[in-house]
Amino acid sequence: MTILQTLNDIKIAIIDDDKNLAKATAWEVEEAGYKPFLLDNRHFHNINELISIIRENAQGAVCDHRLSYSGFANFSGAELVAALYDWKYPSVLITQYTEMDTSFSIRKWRRKIPVLLSREAANALSIAKGIEDCTSELHGKILSTRKSRRTIVRVAYIDEESHETVDVFVPSWNPHKAVRLPASLIPDHIRSVLKEKIRLFAHVNTGAEKSDDLYFEKFELAAEPDEDDGLA
Repeated sequence: MTILQTLNDIKIAIIDDDKNLAKATAWEVEEAGYKPFLLDNRHFHNINELISIIRENAQGAVCDHRLSYSGFANFSGAELVAALYDWKYPSVLITQYTEMDTSFSIRKWRRKIPVLLSREAANALSIAKGIEDCTSELHGKILSTRKSRRTIVRVAYIDEESHETVDVFVPSWNPHKAVRLPASLIPDHIRSVLKEKIRLFAHVNTGAEKSDDLYFEKFELAAEPDEDDGLA
């Protein structure tokens, strides 16, 4: 018996503010062996209200990231998936705006988003695998690409106008590729002394294959390198 056959009684909530995309996702979810649960068109002011409906009617979720444009919700899909993670609900996040959103509005919650799919890659097989991988993580079986370790992070650029983003290098992941992240991930007492070339410690999933999959947490200030030790 395949994993799809063993899961065919599980209901998966479809959260999307676009009716047509919601129906397309529901079809893929059904093809994956699950029973789709489509929400009616209402506005959700409170994330807990939507979580309650999902918990009452489904055992998991597939969620679009941008939910606010048509007035469906005043929070993002990333925030919703992260909240469902705390409830031990396996959820997959989908976005059509990978290049624009992953570095900021999604990365803010990425620690609690085990599976992120681009809209074009969201099909029956990838959704089934996503639900499986998320379920495994929620049960403590974390993929190597999702395990974090304490590592050096070097600040490359700070957006002085908006104070919202920071570009960093993670040498243990890729010393030649900068990664953008929300400044809000960094504690206030560290953010107040940030400057270019400063070094931090952070817990990062350095086994990630793509920068889109990186998450950052537990920032600490690192000692400045000693110019006389040959390592500066």
